[in-house]
Amino acid sequence: MKKTIIPTETWIEVYKTLSDFILEYSSLDAVTTIDENGAEVYTEEKQDEFIYIANSVEDIMRVSGLIREEEVE
Repeated sequence: MKKTIIPTETWIEVYKTLSDFILEYSSLDAVTTIDENGAEVYTEEKQDEFIYIANSVEDIMRVSGLIREEEVE
């Protein structure tokens, strides 16, 4: 299979956007909370889920023939 090289900035935006969507769509309870600085952040549980989803999305991207620019030898 021919690999398609994706600029790193685009790679990050794609996996982040897909992972955010999957997390929000699949969650029945709150995904974010407000931290002590007033910033909206993922809850601890949802942060763990996001990391799992993001790793899975990146695996799917690689299996589909996409490769991040900085991974090219």
